Amino acid sequence: MLSDLKAFFYDKKILITGHTTFLGSWLAMVLHSMGAKVSGCSLNPPVYPNLYEEVDLHELIRSHIGDIRDYEYISNVNKLQQPEIVIHVSPACGFIDSVEPKELYTLNLLGSLNMLELCRQSNHTRVFVNLVPDYSTGLTLKNYDKKNQGELDLVTGSFRSTEFLTTGYRNAYFDAGSINKHHKSIINIKTLPPIGGGDWSKNNLLQEYVQAVQKNKNQIMARPGKTRVMLHVLDVVTGILSTTQKLYTDNTPIAVCDSKIYPDDNWFKDEKWVAQSFCDLLHDQHISIKTDQKQAANEDLKVDEISAGYMDISGWTPKWDAAMALKKTIEWHQARERGANMQRLSLGQIEEFMNE
Repeated sequence: MLSDLKAFFYDKKILITGHTTFLGSWLAMVLHSMGAKVSGCSLNPPVYPNLYEEVDLHELIRSHIGDIRDYEYISNVNKLQQPEIVIHVSPACGFIDSVEPKELYTLNLLGSLNMLELCRQSNHTRVFVNLVPDYSTGLTLKNYDKKNQGELDLVTGSFRSTEFLTTGYRNAYFDAGSINKHHKSIINIKTLPPIGGGDWSKNNLLQEYVQAVQKNKNQIMARPGKTRVMLHVLDVVTGILSTTQKLYTDNTPIAVCDSKIYPDDNWFKDEKWVAQSFCDLLHDQHISIKTDQKQAANEDLKVDEISAGYMDISGWTPKWDAAMALKKTIEWHQARERGANMQRLSLGQIEEFMNE
């Protein structure tokens, strides 16, 4: 499958919105390694440090920094780059408790609306992919009262509202049963937050562990019963790209079904497993694990509920298991701590993943 992806994406014109985010930056690097003509448009990176700057992504792709809520700005980027494929990543992915709800809704809804409208009018865009981060009921937003479920729903609902908008555009303007010169496929792809090097989002357990070690703290926290997804970002990226390839090349008049990238139970690990595996991989006998027994049972992931209505991606299975995903994430941050060239390191991990 990976060799087919390389051949397909070579020389394709791809536009990634939100390319300064964790997922967007990895997407851009993978596509660059495949020989695609990649451009990105996004707000400035949401935090410092960030993956976009760590890997000097601007050296690998055509990067446009601006606000996709500005239709004139994004229209100019579209005219300049003329993408065949648009992959829409929210500029606030991973940082939802850094932005007020009103701002989240304007970012997600207006940004998505502008991109969908450009896709509708474009003579060159054939595939539009809206990536929907599935912030499950297990998420803790540090800047919000976790007892106020309505407030949590309001915040996370800004992302799910883009699903409705994307589906609405698809139903209103794109007839799945017609074949013409500019046949277009519009799809939502839902993903659980992956792991990998360069993720500085606030709800990143591994980042908390890494920072504790870097600050010479000898204790990390684990909450037994709290589930974490140990799926590497490169597996998520290849799932997104395999779906994109199928949509681009499939000329049969079939309806587009929204897809989800969820691994099976082997990638859902208890925090105690994550903490112990983290310590084992570091080979550091001085780190102890403190357990918090106050974890509420209803904060666990409810995968069947949050993925309702989405189809599994045909033929996709993760390449790296949970232990390997964790190992590669730790190796990335250890290399950064040593002062390694992170662009070279990241592209090396991509090459290793693609060629295994």
